[in-house]
Amino acid sequence: MKNAQFNVKDVKKVGEKKLHIEFKSGKEFNGWFKLNGVKAKRITVPKGRKGIPRKTYSSMARQLGLSVSDFDLLLECPLTKEKYVEIISK
Repeated sequence: MKNAQFNVKDVKKVGEKKLHIEFKSGKEFNGWFKLNGVKAKRITVPKGRKGIPRKTYSSMARQLGLSVSDFDLLLECPLTKEKYVEIISK
């Protein structure tokens, strides 16, 4: 788990750039990953630029249908959108 390496801004940025998630603002940022135009996975990202607590980090991974190690790879960039779709389609 590499939650200490990333902050909430990093998670939001990767979600927007790599997975094309459109976040809506409220108390937190909420966004949907769409697969073929259909809402498939929802993620909630806290606001701010702070570090991410362990439970929140694993919760965000679970929301996207990923293991924590796959979530680490998504944020570090080796995991592509295509590989992500393959993982959640199983």
